[in-house]
Amino acid sequence: MAAFALVLALLIWTTLRIGVAIHESSHLLVSGLFGASLKGIKVPAFGDGYGNFSFAPAVGRLPRFLSLAVGPVSQVVGGLTALALSRRVVRRRWLELFLVVYGAANLLFGLQYAASGLYSAYGDPGFALIVLLPPCEPNALNLLTWTLVVVIESAILVSSYVLARRYLAVQDRWFPVATVGARLRVATLTAVPAVVTFVAVFVLASLGTPNFFFGSDPRWNVPARDYRIAALMSADGATGSTPAAACQRAVDSYVNQLIGDREQIHSSTVEQLQAQGVRPPPTGRVPLLAVSAGLVTVGAGAALLRTRRRRTRDDERDLRVGVRHD
Repeated sequence: MAAFALVLALLIWTTLRIGVAIHESSHLLVSGLFGASLKGIKVPAFGDGYGNFSFAPAVGRLPRFLSLAVGPVSQVVGGLTALALSRRVVRRRWLELFLVVYGAANLLFGLQYAASGLYSAYGDPGFALIVLLPPCEPNALNLLTWTLVVVIESAILVSSYVLARRYLAVQDRWFPVATVGARLRVATLTAVPAVVTFVAVFVLASLGTPNFFFGSDPRWNVPARDYRIAALMSADGATGSTPAAACQRAVDSYVNQLIGDREQIHSSTVEQLQAQGVRPPPTGRVPLLAVSAGLVTVGAGAALLRTRRRRTRDDERDLRVGVRHD
């Protein structure tokens, strides 16, 4: 089982890297279709990747939104597609395992990236949202953000239940057991160490770099964003323009910065704020990653209990059939 756990950890890493490569390539594909200038792509072994592109100032909101949103959407759709294929067209257990791991890793990663990015005003999700609803009206933006985060977190709970049931079915092909307790022990000796190993290596390899879910220090994300947008509005030389139009132009310019340059620009903006004596907002926000981890645990536990109830019903049916035969 130790060897299987190691293989599982390698599969998680491989499938996530493939998913990230598709994620970043989709940015370039969609933005290129809308005439963006393409600068390149980066997919490191660990940590955050990016696809660099920029639009001309005259490009509207929809191309910008689609080019940003397609990244996490591609991982979610890819994960769902892999899961569907694993149920319908696969006969070899190695390929079935690969597709299930690909589906689980990329579906959960894509959903979590979307939820964390919206909640922390960071990355593709945070940028895509303000393209459609600029932060010049913060109350409307906050309401939409919380609504989307709750919906995505609910999707993480449901997905965890479905994914756990699918993985347990695949696990049975490798380690057939008769009881729910035995299935749990197998998962504890294979899937759990694989996930823990992958997360540990991923975190250690990414030390010193921004977290791809929320950046370096999420307390600064909104102040730095608003400061940059306000500076761009002040520099806007257009005459006869409404405040809403000026805000939209500033947001378009802010979002148009190269993805690969965002962290450097963000860091310099934070340094400017600190030099002016600005302090970040106090902590107290919901630890979203911990909430998601709890939802994943609840979903997986519910899947295991459902398996137990199903097996109990099957045992009762077999007993009734046996009594009738007697």
